[in-house]
Amino acid sequence: MKQAGLTSPCRSQKGFTLVELMVVVAIVTILAAIAYPGYTRYVQDTRQAETQGEIMGLAGALERYRAKNFSYKGANTKLADFSPLLANSEYYNVSITVSGAGDQQYEISASPKSGVMSNTGVMKINSEGQTCIKKGSCTIGTDPSWKEH
Repeated sequence: MKQAGLTSPCRSQKGFTLVELMVVVAIVTILAAIAYPGYTRYVQDTRQAETQGEIMGLAGALERYRAKNFSYKGANTKLADFSPLLANSEYYNVSITVSGAGDQQYEISASPKSGVMSNTGVMKINSEGQTCIKKGSCTIGTDPSWKEH
């Protein structure tokens, strides 16, 4: 006696089994674990290079300011005028420090904010064109320059 609605044991299979899906998920997870750190480092290097370029532009603006005003006095309050991109940076806190007799020296410092950039270094440049970069804090003349990094 045949029961209605039953199919024969030789039916064709459609779709994937759970084991096949789990193998694919495992492979994708392994590939992502390998690729993500490399991508993160690429993003950090790109943002750091972009910020270095902006800092160099800011240094040029400070030199023009000094040529016009005969000192850097008051330049530390004009970051937004000199470089709106650095003043509103999502990745670095940028500051200008004016010092020396007659306010004839400056130092620009860019400290990474939290997030993706937190593992990168502090970048500095001074009025003599000397630079440094180091994770945590850097001292110009002691720590590696941008070119050595």
